[in-house]
Amino acid sequence: MKFIFQMARRELRTSWRRLLFFFLCIAIGVGSIAAGRSMLQNAGVAVAAEARNLLTADVRLDSNRPWTDETLSIVNRIATPPLVEGRTETIESPTMIRPADPSREGTMMIELKGIEPAFPLAGEFKLKDGQRFDYSLLANNGAVVAASLLDRLALQIGHEVKIGSGTFEIRGAFDQEPGGGNSFRLGPRVFIERAAVERSGLTGFGSRARRKILFTTPQGQMETLVTQLRGELKNNDLVTVRSYKDSQENLNEQFSRAENYSSLTGLVILVLGGIGISNVTRVFIEQKKKTIAVLKCLGATGWRITIAYLMQVVALGLGGSLLGILFGKAVLLLIAARFAASLPAYMTYGLRLSAVAQGVGAGVLISILFSALPLLRIRNIKPNELLREEAGETRRRFDPLRWATAVVVVFSLLVLVSWQAGSLRVGSFFLVALAATAGALYLAATLLIFLVRRTRPFSSFALRQAINSLHRPGNQTRVIVMVVGLGVFLVITIQSLQSNLVREFDLNRRGNIPNMFLVDVQKDQEAGVSDLVQSATGERPLLVPTIRTRIVAINGSEVNFDNADMKRERGRLGREYVVTYRPLLAENEKLVAGTFWDATPSSEPEVSIEESLKGLSGLDVGGSITFDVQGRKLTAQVTSIRHVDWRNSRTGFMVLFRPGTLENAPQMMVGALNGPAEEIDRSRFERSIVDKYPNISVIDVVDVVRAIQRIINNITLAISFVGLFVLLSGILILAGSLAMTKFQRVYETAVLKTLGAKRKTLLRILLAEYGLMGLVAGVIGSAAGAGLSYAASRWVFEIPWSFTVAINFGGVVATVALVTVVGAVSTFDVLSRKPLATLRAQ
Repeated sequence: MKFIFQMARRELRTSWRRLLFFFLCIAIGVGSIAAGRSMLQNAGVAVAAEARNLLTADVRLDSNRPWTDETLSIVNRIATPPLVEGRTETIESPTMIRPADPSREGTMMIELKGIEPAFPLAGEFKLKDGQRFDYSLLANNGAVVAASLLDRLALQIGHEVKIGSGTFEIRGAFDQEPGGGNSFRLGPRVFIERAAVERSGLTGFGSRARRKILFTTPQGQMETLVTQLRGELKNNDLVTVRSYKDSQENLNEQFSRAENYSSLTGLVILVLGGIGISNVTRVFIEQKKKTIAVLKCLGATGWRITIAYLMQVVALGLGGSLLGILFGKAVLLLIAARFAASLPAYMTYGLRLSAVAQGVGAGVLISILFSALPLLRIRNIKPNELLREEAGETRRRFDPLRWATAVVVVFSLLVLVSWQAGSLRVGSFFLVALAATAGALYLAATLLIFLVRRTRPFSSFALRQAINSLHRPGNQTRVIVMVVGLGVFLVITIQSLQSNLVREFDLNRRGNIPNMFLVDVQKDQEAGVSDLVQSATGERPLLVPTIRTRIVAINGSEVNFDNADMKRERGRLGREYVVTYRPLLAENEKLVAGTFWDATPSSEPEVSIEESLKGLSGLDVGGSITFDVQGRKLTAQVTSIRHVDWRNSRTGFMVLFRPGTLENAPQMMVGALNGPAEEIDRSRFERSIVDKYPNISVIDVVDVVRAIQRIINNITLAISFVGLFVLLSGILILAGSLAMTKFQRVYETAVLKTLGAKRKTLLRILLAEYGLMGLVAGVIGSAAGAGLSYAASRWVFEIPWSFTVAINFGGVVATVALVTVVGAVSTFDVLSRKPLATLRAQ
């Protein structure tokens, strides 16, 4: 072992520059794993610690219907001291707000929350000036609003606003609310008294108000309260009982899943680095053949030499992993400096010990696994290599040890990937997908190089030499093209997909698709609303009657969530459906099964269902669905199944009734229209609607699309960051591979110089070779990226796809430039070598 350690130390000391890129590839991958896992573990711990504050209570009941006497009786009987210490109620509803002063322009959608004096039972509520919230601010029609609302409507504290039919004075502003979290909303939050929500006419029939009852309990009593409430309310699907621990467990599970998926990102980089490691090790052993032959002549066994070089690999893997930890810490500091304002205030940005351990472990394992097969070549190097260069290495046709090592490597990779993914199934899919993608790129590179090799000779000497260099023995063109191409592939895919998604949200190119919706229009308001819209836009709106209903039975079998089959479909069976009735199919609907009814109304209930409902507890054409419509049971026969193009839908419905059944049911109307083009005109139009009909909410799709685009841009930034890391790894592998094959280039350059080639000619050869290599990698990566972007757009997001010329061709040009620059810089010193010393050494 002393010999092995001494040899490993000496080899590292003399060859560290050649193995530097091996070291850096490991560092980037380990840093990605450590930073990603630490970030999500920190977020998980912080959110879990804040779970009670996010719920603003220990236990919460919520429903989108008014509390029934039966429900309140059960709650009042169970939720009493000493089981309950505190209790309060809230009402939440999306609605519109506008300045009370007619001279002030502007209206917008808000998330209104009516609260009682005890709110919040958990968490802190502080105003923008640092003062604690005082419920007296809401007395006598007071309001506390999000600070962003003041900016958007150019209001100040003391101004009055109209919400529903009530007028409220703004008495405070806040930046962060208790339980607010960072969820997507249609508008900023506004707090008023709970009773004021009722007085403003926002909780009548058809409203989207959500009622909540919040409780705090003594220590150890929370589970008892939850169990008793769930037991008594188990048959009431309209009421949900939840504790903060439920939210905590759900969040922990989500963060754990996100953490595992994020670590796969670092693993992609590590595996790519591993490919580079394998090639660097192979070339390194090739360069050390004579040294190994000398050692064998002096009595060293192949195994001792192999272990010595393996020690180098472990040392480099460990050193690269430790550097990766520093890199991961730097990434976390960058996130804290750049994105802290948009992340929860209670987030921390330190490295987690478990994340560090996993990163280091993965880095060392990848180093060993990918160098194992190249190191086995040492066994085949014979002492006579010193005397007979042509002897080379002899290899048996079937090498059991080599095959056994390959099997162990593949199995170990599967275990490693599954460990990082937290699932054998996900790990298997990931490894197969990565291998398939890399293999496709490798084969594509091989095919292109095959075609280039057989091109007709070019008149340019430099170009001919560059093409010959691409298929030179010992060159690593295919591996470099594969890894760099994979980085380009990821970056191009994400950027192209983002471009198509943003294009899909561009309302200016979508023709007559509505960009504004009216919600909660009552039947007696239909004529007045239509007249108002027509006077402002020149066309009457499409007002569609809607009825809220729930499914209580399918094919005569009552919905029972104790049934295993129905329990699996709880999400679809337990939800509330908004349905309508009409005689004809819409333009965006297509019949896929059954027969659609004619225009004649029928008193016999018939429904047409959207195709995703087919198979729900055996549902199909000819089956029946029993609905609960405001307490009345209604059984309808399924006569047809429709495909709905939701992208081009003015109003799309999962369930459509034949006219003649629901006309007299309690209903409200939803309107779709194209609002005025100018922002000021849109604001005035929204205000005219809300001033006359305070119960109506106007959803401006333009604002919603802006919010969605912000989310898409953030996601794209994160994933592009990953793609750039992969591309950086590819560039490092490129530089490392070039550095390892420099000894070949030095000899070739010396021969060409001896034959009269000038430095300018040699530089052209280098630039042409790297330019061709970058072109091949760029074309393959860009083409593969376009293909995946098309597939994701077509079958995942179901949106039209268009070829992004600037992104795809820009990616090719950038790759050519990048590879050329890196290659030239890595091997530029070759041009300055004197040919005589090089030829003598050979």
